[in-house]
Order: sequence, then C-alpha cells, then structure tokens
Amino acid sequence: MAYFPLFINLKNKNVLVVGGGKIAERKVKILLQFSPKITVIAKEVKSKILKELYEDKKINLIERPFNFSDLENRDLVIVAVEDINLQERIYKECIKRKIPINSVDNIDYCSFIFPAVIKDEDLIIGISTSGKAPALAGKLKEIIKSCLPKNLKLVLKEVIKLRESLPKGKERQNIIKT
Repeated sequence: MAYFPLFINLKNKNVLVVGGGKIAERKVKILLQFSPKITVIAKEVKSKILKELYEDKKINLIERPFNFSDLENRDLVIVAVEDINLQERIYKECIKRKIPINSVDNIDYCSFIFPAVIKDEDLIIGISTSGKAPALAGKLKEIIKSCLPKNLKLVLKEVIKLRESLPKGKERQNIIKT
C-alpha cells in the first residue's frame, strides 16, 4: 500500500524517541531541523552525539527503561529499539492514544513512514518507498540532491517575495488567470 505524503509543522511539538543508538541518533538529527522539543529515553545511551546534543541543551535525555507514562503529552513517537515486543506494545498504546508512531525498520508498527529528507531552508523534499525499501529511498535522496541547482535557495527566496507581493484570495486568482 502506498502512503500519502503529509508535511506537518513540528515546531515546539513534543516528540519522544525511544532508543539510544545510531538509528535514534540519525532520526533525532533529522527531526532537529524542524524545531520540535525532543525527549530521548533509553535504557542505555550508546550514541556519543545524543549525549552531546543533551549537553548542548538541544534535546532532553533520560537514561532508563521506557514506561507508558512517557507517552503523556506526546505529539509524535519514534521507536528505535531492536526489541520487537517493546515496539509492538508502544505501537498499540500510541494507536489507542491517537499518537502518530514510527517504529524504525518495522512497518507493522508504524502509523506513518519516516521519509528520506532533503532540507534546504524552506525547500523540503521527502522520499519514500512506503517503508518497503528504505535503502533505495536513501540512494534516491543522494541522486536528487546532486541534481538540484546550486542557486535553488535564491530562486525560492525570489518566488516567495514575488508571491508575497501579490494580493490575497480571489484577487490573486484573477491575476494568475490572466
């Protein structure tokens, strides 16, 4: 089944990442580009970068086992642990609470797919294979990124300026039609 691409505003949203290894680190680094409030909970934090992000006050880090009270007031959950039973239990609880959840590398316990992301200020490109071939999505990300013009950021800024100079609503539609 193909997934519908949806871009959401994560600014100041409460995001929980369960796990303290390399995969959790990779997800946190991507998420930080979108300004959420991130809490990482792990029995053991193996990632040096996660520890540094905590020391730099960019994330909250709690070194202890996950418990279901950790889901309180969360807007999004990422589960980056190898324990399939834990993934399933967290998934079921998130579904009950209507919290979007992604269990990395286990599509059965995801309510959304975490895409390969290209971000350059306001330009965001998400690439997904509906969770079936994440390595391919990563390779496509590299290919697409290498094809983007170097001045794309400037072009986008000019288009935004032009769009902002146009009237709003029906007046804008009339100008565009002519």
